[in-house]
Amino acid sequence: MKALILAAGYGSRLKPLTDDIPKSLVPVNGKPILLKQLENLYDCGVTDITVISGYRANMLEAAVHDRFRDVNIIHSPDYETTNNMYSAWLGREAVAGDDFLMMNADVFMDGSVIRALMDHDWPNAIVTDIGFYLEESMKVVEKGGRLTHIAKDIPADDALGASIDVYRFSPEAGAAFFAKCAEYIEGKNEKKLWSEVALDGILGDVEFRACPLDGRWYEIDDHDDLAAAERIFADE
Repeated sequence: MKALILAAGYGSRLKPLTDDIPKSLVPVNGKPILLKQLENLYDCGVTDITVISGYRANMLEAAVHDRFRDVNIIHSPDYETTNNMYSAWLGREAVAGDDFLMMNADVFMDGSVIRALMDHDWPNAIVTDIGFYLEESMKVVEKGGRLTHIAKDIPADDALGASIDVYRFSPEAGAAFFAKCAEYIEGKNEKKLWSEVALDGILGDVEFRACPLDGRWYEIDDHDDLAAAERIFADE
């Protein structure tokens, strides 16, 4: 199992913290988000990890390699004009042909979340906080036991729950996902889309299932989110 972490973002809503550090290194009770994710992965035996950097890339690389020297870092020089689908696309060769996990580097979570996803009985899965609805989050729709739609604008009545932006792909699902990314990026020159747009585009052909959340999580986009995460993870 490999892992791909999308960490190119700036985090403008976390200014002035992100004037000097990338969003992924914003600390929650002293623990940078990205380093917590790496700890979680290593604790679960996932050590073949690729991180896509962007803003303040040198600082990110120094922080990661200070503790995790084997982590592969790919820099996205176009981070200011692209979105995380493009970041995922840059990491395609690092995970091609393997099972892999993919996540955004702004989610602070328990290691049990990763363990549950790895232990899930289906090779393609989306960690889902079932019954939880948040306007800012991606939501998923389930029909007949499989996920059929992922987007932010799904109505509460249709949503199974919120995606926490942590995904598991089989080699075949990964190939389909990156092919769909290529349709947008190379075919249509659309580089500012969410990775979930490509994921949504393959759900009709590739069966994904919900992996029920096991543990705590919080997506950190602004100062209110950061304060909430620090309350939730006060024991960290």
